[in-house]
Amino acid sequence: MADNRRQPGIPGNASSERTFKAFPPPIPRRLGVVCAGGGVTGAVYEIGVLAALDDRLENISITDFDVFVGVSAGAYISALLANGVTPGLLFRNVTRSAGTRTDIDDLALFRLNIGEIAGRLATAPFTMLDAAWDFYKNRRETTLTDLVQSLGQLLPSGLFHNEGLETWMRKWLSQAGRTNDFRRLKKTLRLVAVNLDSGETTAFGCPGHDAVPISEAVAASCAIPGLYRPVRIDGIDYIDGGVRKTAHISLALRERCGLTICVNPLVPMRITHSETGIRRLGIEEAGPLRSRGLTTVLDQAFRVTLHSRLRYGLTRYRREDPDADIVVFEPKPEDLPHFMRNIMRTSGRIRIAEYAYRSTMALLDSDFKSFQRLFAKHGLTLRPACARNLSHVKLHADRASERVSTRLAASLLALEADLDRMKAARGR
Repeated sequence: MADNRRQPGIPGNASSERTFKAFPPPIPRRLGVVCAGGGVTGAVYEIGVLAALDDRLENISITDFDVFVGVSAGAYISALLANGVTPGLLFRNVTRSAGTRTDIDDLALFRLNIGEIAGRLATAPFTMLDAAWDFYKNRRETTLTDLVQSLGQLLPSGLFHNEGLETWMRKWLSQAGRTNDFRRLKKTLRLVAVNLDSGETTAFGCPGHDAVPISEAVAASCAIPGLYRPVRIDGIDYIDGGVRKTAHISLALRERCGLTICVNPLVPMRITHSETGIRRLGIEEAGPLRSRGLTTVLDQAFRVTLHSRLRYGLTRYRREDPDADIVVFEPKPEDLPHFMRNIMRTSGRIRIAEYAYRSTMALLDSDFKSFQRLFAKHGLTLRPACARNLSHVKLHADRASERVSTRLAASLLALEADLDRMKAARGR
């Protein structure tokens, strides 16, 4: 679903709240894209949303926007967009047939952090003896919790490492027509990570932080705590930029964007108690979230926390920068259990991308006039849905034959949009 910060769900409503200006005044027709975090499934969802928006914009691509901000998985997407990769190309890549490797498969996201794990195991006897001795010496004051905390040193800083992501990005950005240097980009790119030792946010690409290669900044922003070990850059350890905020829309406002489009996959799941549990391969696919285990409970808590921060931030930006427009595209909470079941799942990428594409198209159609007025205010022309003949695309198609036809339809739509832009370019 989308949300314009002036009034949730309805774009283009003016705000009468004017207190103070925390951001510089927006530049007319300066456009920004903010891609939030959300793991692999979040990245695929963002690709589907951006591909739908790209198809509906007349004679302009998302890659023609001025400012790109990325957090966690969104850093990967933003870096590609800023280097001119169209959402249509990304969409076609992630919706390839099941037997075909995609760029996401080549990222090698789940390489065990063997070196650190081995090192921790080697020192385990000494760590355990020190913990036991400390517990014995202070047995009148020390609790079992203190002992467990001491033994926590046996665990690595992350189960996996994401060097494969950095390597892939570095090689890809070294090709002709692309750059791994923030300073050589024609677009403004900001990738967010968090300094592990200070807890402070670092926006790579900003002055003072623009000498870092884009590939390293992407890896740092994607270092999910616990899952991946921190990424060290110039002697500083960095973790996932979503730890502080999921979107960092303020960076686009500081770059004076008049319109900022934010894609946020991380919303709390909504489960109704009337749903009947279905077990497949021993896994509960419906019913209360508690029945799905600790990881699902922690995932939901993570989503609730980050989404509440985003809502708070949108309210604050409404107050501090009333002249800029922000539109947020999010999945519907009730759809998450069916389309985006796991924050790091890759096997369902085709279904997730198609869901994001179709639901975004449906949302634009549901309030087309309002979206059209808002986009026109910033020099953008929103194409009516009828021009793309989407009547045959079903939002909740589940059968295999329907998935195939929908994927083909979506791919054809993206191809048509690319051809239209090429024709328009020749005409100019």
